[in-house]
Amino acid sequence: MRRIAKMLNPSALWNGRSVRTQLLLIIGVANLLAALTAGAIWILNTRAATRVEIEASLETAQGFANATIRDLAKQGRLDQLSERLPDELRNLRHVRLLLMVDGKLSMYSPVTAVGKPVSRWAPKWFARLVGPEMSGRSTRVISASRADPVIIIGEPADEIAEAWRDFASLAAIWLTLNTLVLIMLYVVLARVLDPLANLARGMQSLKGGRYATRLQPSRVKEIALITDRFNGLAGNLDGARKENSQLYRQLITTQEKVRRDIAHELHDEAGACLFGIAANASSIKTFANRLADEQTSEIEGHVGKILNDADRLKAMNREILKQLRPGPIGQVGLSQLIKELVTGLQRAHPKCQILATIEELAKSYGEGADLTLYRFVQEGVTAAIRKAKAKTVYIDIVEVHGRGKAARETLRATLRFDGAGFTGSKPKDLTIATMVERVRAVGGSCVFRNSKNKGTTIRTDIPIRRASAAAGELELVGGSL
Repeated sequence: MRRIAKMLNPSALWNGRSVRTQLLLIIGVANLLAALTAGAIWILNTRAATRVEIEASLETAQGFANATIRDLAKQGRLDQLSERLPDELRNLRHVRLLLMVDGKLSMYSPVTAVGKPVSRWAPKWFARLVGPEMSGRSTRVISASRADPVIIIGEPADEIAEAWRDFASLAAIWLTLNTLVLIMLYVVLARVLDPLANLARGMQSLKGGRYATRLQPSRVKEIALITDRFNGLAGNLDGARKENSQLYRQLITTQEKVRRDIAHELHDEAGACLFGIAANASSIKTFANRLADEQTSEIEGHVGKILNDADRLKAMNREILKQLRPGPIGQVGLSQLIKELVTGLQRAHPKCQILATIEELAKSYGEGADLTLYRFVQEGVTAAIRKAKAKTVYIDIVEVHGRGKAARETLRATLRFDGAGFTGSKPKDLTIATMVERVRAVGGSCVFRNSKNKGTTIRTDIPIRRASAAAGELELVGGSL
């Protein structure tokens, strides 16, 4: 019902049309109204002209009839009136004669000079519109002594037929010209409004984050001004985007450097201290076992607590190290690192089911690609659980081989989860924004798709640079989504 009501709503029907269609409809309706107005005026003028023409023909016919009757009366040949009078009035097409012949009243139509009757056909609706009101003035009666009366009747059929022929010709010309004008306007408007369609596509492209979009200059002055403004806006957005990307890349680089430094400190200092504490506690326990004193059991109890605390700190230190720096990248296989990460995430979030499908991958694709993929899975799953309240998360990782000389190999990771969705075009969470920018920093792309039935899907493509022995700082390459 809502759809039917929307279809019947004039505003919805009008607003749903393109600008070109609206302009053509406006011009067509304006031409139609102008034609109807001109037609109404033409019909009124034709009615008046027809009435004047009929009255003039009646006066002329009456004069001819009187002259003919008088002439025949002088010659004593009034019996030839039925033959002479129609011949005298042959050039008057708007009258009809009624004569008494052999005691019967007969009608005579004028005969043209060539001897052919005049066509009097016209549509009935047109005859009703154009036909004048001539009651009481359309009949003349002429009589003479010793002659039957002659009745002259005004007949507008000929004039109406002639008006119809003129009207049909004008209507055909109007329709032809109007059709040609509308066709020309359709073509011209298509060329004029095409830049607006390009502008709409450009705005859609900007909305999708492609700030390098530019429009071709237009020859139309007003459109060219809009195009220049659009290109200027796109350039400013592109510059702002590059600055933001640079800031994000610096942030990510600084973050990874801080993480690496903290991981080194924890590994070298805290790990060594914990190892020393555990070793000294073990030595104390061994020394206490050699004593035969009653306090030996108490010493062993304290030493056991120290060893337990040291083990807990070492386990916590290992978990922190994994969060800060995921193992020896390039030495341990990438698939193994991802599987260990998924296991740790599942253990940390037991209420969410995390299912991972990892196809055969190389040992390493370079520190930048490996670390980006690792962080994508880590941050993506964390955001899905904490922000989207997901109950099930699917992870698919595969190496995609492109086709053609220009195609490149990529690591494709797909994250699918239920719960509340979120998009990457305007991320409201710093974790999501950092995840997207991290992928862009290595020249990759990140696409978000939300569906009511299928949940949310995040797909990232990370370009592969074959460098299994690469090491050092994270290599950041500028790119755009």
